[in-house]
Amino acid sequence: MAGRHQLIAVIGQGAMGRVLLGRSPDGRLVAVKMIHRHLAKNPEFRARFRLEVQASQRVTGAYTAAVMDADSEAEEPWLASVFVPGPALREAIDQHGPMSLGGLRLPTAGLGSALMEIHRAGMIHRDLKPTNVLLAEDGPRVIDFGIARALEADLQITSTGTLVGSPAFMSPEQASGHELTTASDVFSVGAMLVLAATGESPFLGASAPQTLYNVVHNHPDTSRVPAPLRPVVDACLDKNPAHRPDPRQLIDSVAAITARSAWPAGIRQQITRDRADAKRWVDSGGVLPEQPAPRRTARWIAAAAVLALLVAGSITAFLINRNNPSPDPLANRTLELTDEQLRLADTCALLGNDVVGKLGQPVKPELADSSLCGTKFIEPGGRQTQLTVGVGTSVAGKQLAEQVAGRSVLDTTVAARSCGRAVAVRDQPTLGVEVKTIEAEGDSCKLAADALKAVVTRLVTNPPSVHPSKQSVVRIVPCESVAQDVISPQVGAGTPPTPVDAHTCTWSGSPFVITVHTAEGKRVDSDPKYTRLLVNGGKLGDFPSARRIDPNGTCATYYLVRPTIEDRGEQIAVTAQPTGAGAAETACAATEAVLTGVAARMGSS
Repeated sequence: MAGRHQLIAVIGQGAMGRVLLGRSPDGRLVAVKMIHRHLAKNPEFRARFRLEVQASQRVTGAYTAAVMDADSEAEEPWLASVFVPGPALREAIDQHGPMSLGGLRLPTAGLGSALMEIHRAGMIHRDLKPTNVLLAEDGPRVIDFGIARALEADLQITSTGTLVGSPAFMSPEQASGHELTTASDVFSVGAMLVLAATGESPFLGASAPQTLYNVVHNHPDTSRVPAPLRPVVDACLDKNPAHRPDPRQLIDSVAAITARSAWPAGIRQQITRDRADAKRWVDSGGVLPEQPAPRRTARWIAAAAVLALLVAGSITAFLINRNNPSPDPLANRTLELTDEQLRLADTCALLGNDVVGKLGQPVKPELADSSLCGTKFIEPGGRQTQLTVGVGTSVAGKQLAEQVAGRSVLDTTVAARSCGRAVAVRDQPTLGVEVKTIEAEGDSCKLAADALKAVVTRLVTNPPSVHPSKQSVVRIVPCESVAQDVISPQVGAGTPPTPVDAHTCTWSGSPFVITVHTAEGKRVDSDPKYTRLLVNGGKLGDFPSARRIDPNGTCATYYLVRPTIEDRGEQIAVTAQPTGAGAAETACAATEAVLTGVAARMGSS
């Protein structure tokens, strides 16, 4: 038994452990990965595995092999995931040849959906390859997410300065040893789609070094990829991560394809055989019949080898020892960010595993505002805190002795059991990058300082950016968002704008102090603290907007320009704070006038 799961048979083994076919109490089949005891004795390995189990349990999308149960504290740590009957993509292409356009629809949309879930959980797969994608009856299943990081912590297997991954399906930035973003996984998907469409890896060379050279420098031949998919595949394989599509665009790319989504007949038959073979194992209690069909037995062993990759995939990945230690990426570098970079910074990407993963495990980073992202954070020892990162926010605090990337570190701590560390990149107002730990256990300032350095390193080497549409409110320069003839009646002629942060500007005049905030954030139209309305009687559109009036007469009106994802949306928020007698009665009318002006200028830009 592994916990409450009955173990039927060993169906695969690797350097990290064994894979066993199991059955859960409700009768479902599971693949149970059991880590070797000698690895489990390594405290660093076990701590990393514990974090990866927690991370893997958050990935629950339809196109991943969902984790059902785990015990990271057992003598032999184990993890049970849904058993997936079906070949790996590599095996399917080798045996049945390239897929038609209808077959390619399934991995294109399915892998896009899987990446959305993996990235939403704050992870980067980093080892997407054809042996880590199983072809289930209703679509692909990505496996082995997060386990590669557990492997890296095992000092008996790897060492500092090693490059982990599969050369033919690495991104150029991974092959070069640079920091990774979620775009790295998108590149790997593009390489797999070329394989699925043509039967050949687009970068495979005569040797591993040649393959890596091809990944970094050569542009692949995609002429044999079906024309409807070729544009998105070419975009996935762009050398510049910023030019690659996001997972949602992968999904959208198949919408116009008319070919019916279906695996080729050979793959469908293989899935049926795998399901039957698993049933034979269970019915026999793990003992093979005396005279099994030779072809079926060999076929099942091959399928079991695929399952072994759930544990051993990272071991069999290519390892390149680098004799020279990596130089400090911040050496002789100064953090410089333009105003546009401050506005378009992808703050949640700065809480990904590729940035802060060495310090612990972020648990599903969530955007609070375009400038601010937060996550529950679990340190290797199990301590928990709330970690937030702000870019382009106002920073102020005591200057400390240490520096990061040529900038003095500021202590911005404001509460007990919390700590803030920041660096300024802009004066008047003082804007910068800030990391905060909230309700932390233990030495929260060390974590804040280490996280700040990790975040700044990423911003210096490869700043992550969002890519909103040209008409997005995120792109708006807030102090230039409204015409003078619109703002003057509300604050007085000649009142200058004062920037507050990357997305906020204030005009302090009479009869109002007007504040304009343009960003993506949590929608307020469903919050009971706000009253829903249509701005200017619906002249700006019928998206639900909302208003809040404070006891002092301050009116804040939020106009939803467009919904984005989950409970977020791009919003223009205008606040009017009365500064003169009787002004409170017209404060809300002032917000609507300014909102209309901002929307008009945005529409004409």
